[in-house]
Amino acid sequence: MPTAPSPFSARRHLLDVGLQLLETQGFEAISMADIAQAGGQPVAEVYRHFGSKNDFVLGLYQRIHDDLEAGAPDLPAGPLALRFQAFVQAKLRLLAPHHRLLRSQMAALLAADAPTGVLSPETESIRLRGLALFELVVRGATDAPAEALVPQLTQTLYAAHWGVLGLRLLDRSADGRATDELLELLSAGLALATPQLSTLLGPLLLGQVGDAVGQFLQVRPAVDFEVARRVAKLILLHRKVLRTGPDDDTAPDEQSIALQLPKLHYYISQGQPVHLLLPAFPAKSPNRQKVLGALPDLGEEIALTFLQSLCDDIRQVYPPGARLSICADGRVFADLVQVSDAEVSAYNDALKALLHQLGTADLDVVNLEDLLTTSSFDAARAWIVTQYGEPLTELKARVRDTDHARAMFNGIHRFVAEDGLALAPTKSKSRVKEESKQVAYEVIQRSNAWTRLLAQEFPHALRLSIHPQHPHSDKIGLRITRAADDWLTPWHGVVLLRANDYVLLKRYQAEELGATLVEKDGQPSHFVAGPNTEPNSPNS
Repeated sequence: MPTAPSPFSARRHLLDVGLQLLETQGFEAISMADIAQAGGQPVAEVYRHFGSKNDFVLGLYQRIHDDLEAGAPDLPAGPLALRFQAFVQAKLRLLAPHHRLLRSQMAALLAADAPTGVLSPETESIRLRGLALFELVVRGATDAPAEALVPQLTQTLYAAHWGVLGLRLLDRSADGRATDELLELLSAGLALATPQLSTLLGPLLLGQVGDAVGQFLQVRPAVDFEVARRVAKLILLHRKVLRTGPDDDTAPDEQSIALQLPKLHYYISQGQPVHLLLPAFPAKSPNRQKVLGALPDLGEEIALTFLQSLCDDIRQVYPPGARLSICADGRVFADLVQVSDAEVSAYNDALKALLHQLGTADLDVVNLEDLLTTSSFDAARAWIVTQYGEPLTELKARVRDTDHARAMFNGIHRFVAEDGLALAPTKSKSRVKEESKQVAYEVIQRSNAWTRLLAQEFPHALRLSIHPQHPHSDKIGLRITRAADDWLTPWHGVVLLRANDYVLLKRYQAEELGATLVEKDGQPSHFVAGPNTEPNSPNS
């Protein structure tokens, strides 16, 4: 029996092949035709994704910043010097496999008019993303300066880190030891200098340095973030925050806003609709104690209507508006959550029909098979984990050592265990909970891998999530329904209509309240609360 061809994302595959060729054989020696041949693709397919060889280097920049943004919540808590050093070390690790390519491009990197130059107009969006990350480094420090000094200090540290990166490319010492020592000295100096920022002399000097650096960065004051801030605040009004303690503040702050501004500005500066990505709407849970059936119902209708209204609201503050791609992830998790690919297909077809019926003009659906060339969903799932998934040992270590990673694991584990108990009633509760731990780790692993694939395919899009997220994550947890639980979704619950509002809860809870089941077009749709169920119904 012939072996099915390995799945691949054309853009990811070509970027990997192109970077490898440019790294090993040199930028000047390689042509676009060489990349097409090595990638086993027509030249036209290469040009569909990359306009020139320079776009491969820009793709590398974007990939590095995707990884840095994803790791931002894991920055150590503590003083600015510690956070600065940890961040620069993380960036050095990501750049390490590409030293030869970047060394060959040193002249272009330093040229203000070269497309791949760090100060060129083409890399402005990358600089904005870098500045946003350094602003997060500064604002999250225990010794962060006064608000008025944050922009100047952010720019100064951003420029300083460029010096470290440049010297690392020139460093011939074993394992970059000289650069590490320089970074240690720079961090030590920052530790000594930070307390001086509160003196009269500190702000004066920092202001002068910041102004000088700003002239080189060429993004301020030319970049006006006012419209981007309005859009960011509008989206963040609906966010769900991953709580690690009862006193966690869920209100949007400057750190959470700043991280989103560069991507919003990318679209706003070109007058294009903002592109939003939402991995969601996989398929109904197989646990019929939670849901009414296998197809979308009123819960999905309410959620889709909300998402369209969010795009409409954005249009009120930014006329080109927004478009939102629902990245349906049923294929990604089907085998883990005991849903067949046939059920995923049926749910997906019904979801698209519902979009048409509701007239949600700004919403579309993207599936795994839209991004990967594959003849096997099992092979595609395995490929995503291989290409984009982090090792489970590293994931488990983060869950053990990091509050927000542990909170995410606990939320996923609870849902997996609930479904496991319902689907395997003969198993003991302790056994199901233990087995569900491994499944929960794999769900998170695949979720993160899916996110990385989407970031690769849609590098400029603003990323949303259906789950609560760290307040300073590059993903915004989005509340799409009124629910009794931050983790509850339309595909894990049912709608209960009450006298003055509605709430999403689990099916058995609605039935215990004595609510009445309502059908629509011959399919179960939602519950309606009776006159005696209101006082005991869950709070939204």
